[in-house]
Amino acid sequence: MDVVKIFLGENLDTTSIDKTLFNKLFHVGMNNELFVIKSKIPIPHQDISNQHIHRNYELTVPLSHSPKLLIEKNLFTLPKKCIFPSNPGQYHGPAEVAHQHRLIALQLTPNLLQEIASLLSTGRNETVKFENCPVPFDLNMDNLINMFIEETQNKQAGYEFILEHLSNLLGATILRTLKSNVHISDKKLSSVSKKEINRALEFFHANYNQDFSLADVAELVGLSKYHFIRVFKKETGKTPYQYYIDVKINKAIELIKTRKYSITEICFMCGFKDHSHFSRVFLNKTGTTPSHFKAHFN
Repeated sequence: MDVVKIFLGENLDTTSIDKTLFNKLFHVGMNNELFVIKSKIPIPHQDISNQHIHRNYELTVPLSHSPKLLIEKNLFTLPKKCIFPSNPGQYHGPAEVAHQHRLIALQLTPNLLQEIASLLSTGRNETVKFENCPVPFDLNMDNLINMFIEETQNKQAGYEFILEHLSNLLGATILRTLKSNVHISDKKLSSVSKKEINRALEFFHANYNQDFSLADVAELVGLSKYHFIRVFKKETGKTPYQYYIDVKINKAIELIKTRKYSITEICFMCGFKDHSHFSRVFLNKTGTTPSHFKAHFN
């Protein structure tokens, strides 16, 4: 679907939207369950004609002074660096003209949040409904959003798996953070044997340079995607995403040590599609670049 329609509402006449300008203004990340935009530069103008409605949950994070928001007939002030939700079907939009403001906006599908809520909730499986009130936006959520956008843009091998993983983590974090009708459970995780977790680990090692989804891996242990993430972390101390990236970088280190391949060859052999992204991930994990590591390895 057109990302402009997703964020500005299908009921609006989006033919008048300058899509080139939209792409200049925002970083965009998306898969089938989560859509994210984050301001690259201040938005030059926004007026009250942008009132609209969504079929998804929308969450807004002002990064600077923001216009007042109208949801149905209620007026809200959005504090800077707080996250504010609106539910599917709630008519909303800016209540005043604004200039030069920055924001992050997320849309999550009802299916994603209902699946996660059914695993977290102690009560009946009601339709998730958020209270229209702001809560502080934390660094962990911002990091997840940035990783989601980066994976969407780079589309490295395995990116679909990573996007699903990040979607589930963001959905769970949002349900735990925002006020809603979901009552979070402290129930114990389902029992999963070491053999089943080892099967997932073997899958990562065998497919570090291939494309696959989170559902593919979760199916190996017979769990839902979100439940798999929780069980995997409980058993290994890492999320599946963290473990998967570690496998890729450890493989790259092995290949560098052989001195048989160039850094560019190793980049592609480990499932990275461009040198800059490979170098950035390698640096984050090891504290040095692949080239520097190769030059100083004895």
